[in-house]
Amino acid sequence: MMKKLSVFVFLLLYSLLFSQNGKAVMQITYETRIISDTLNRQNVQQYEMILLCNATESVYFNREAKDFYTRSDKTAGIVTTAGIIPKYPKTEYSICKSDNTLTAFLPVGKYIFSFKEPDLKWEVLTDTKKVQNYHCRLAKTTSDTGDVFFAWYTEDIPIPEGPFRFKGLSGTVLEVYNKSRTIEISADSIQKNNETIAPLPYSSVVKAKTKKQYLEARKNYIDNPSMYNGNIKIFDAAGKEITHKIKDRLQKINVFLD
Repeated sequence: MMKKLSVFVFLLLYSLLFSQNGKAVMQITYETRIISDTLNRQNVQQYEMILLCNATESVYFNREAKDFYTRSDKTAGIVTTAGIIPKYPKTEYSICKSDNTLTAFLPVGKYIFSFKEPDLKWEVLTDTKKVQNYHCRLAKTTSDTGDVFFAWYTEDIPIPEGPFRFKGLSGTVLEVYNKSRTIEISADSIQKNNETIAPLPYSSVVKAKTKKQYLEARKNYIDNPSMYNGNIKIFDAAGKEITHKIKDRLQKINVFLD
């Protein structure tokens, strides 16, 4: 309880000061679970994401991806008889918030597309529960792409933050899941942090004029996975081409956070 109270007081003071110095006051570590096959819910992609934020700014990213794009030698990786294969991070996407604008950085093949995310419209429900010993309320939203998401948020931390694009409530989001429970995000830890809030230093970024342009590029990639990979084909260990399996997997079920 004392740990919870100290975090709350610390964050409340910074929230009242409306810190805008580019430094974080808080770090939340989230675990993301993606279930791509509803018939086999044990088939789960799981990874860790970090949210750094103050009262008005934030960045949501994967540490492995930040380390990869920060280092100068990006060719370091796995050595095989065919040479060195770069060890790319499993999760490359990130979200930045500044001046009440959310900018998404999402991969399409080997490219990173950036675009402005539209704000979510929340409906606060009557349900309550405790998450990480914080009193939480439940809210519901429908994304611009039509998926329904539920979020447990706490006003004990009075910053309108959360994972990915799930922000804008009267407190901090600690859990998120979609209606089909194929996407689940939950906070693992909350701590003080004064790192600089900044976008990941991607090698190159394709700036989409609208989110629609990004969604069209993603659809084209799903239909033809080699389109945004320089006509690269993917093979399994036996030498059989499996490029088409990307399309098959992505078309089975919606596992997109948008």
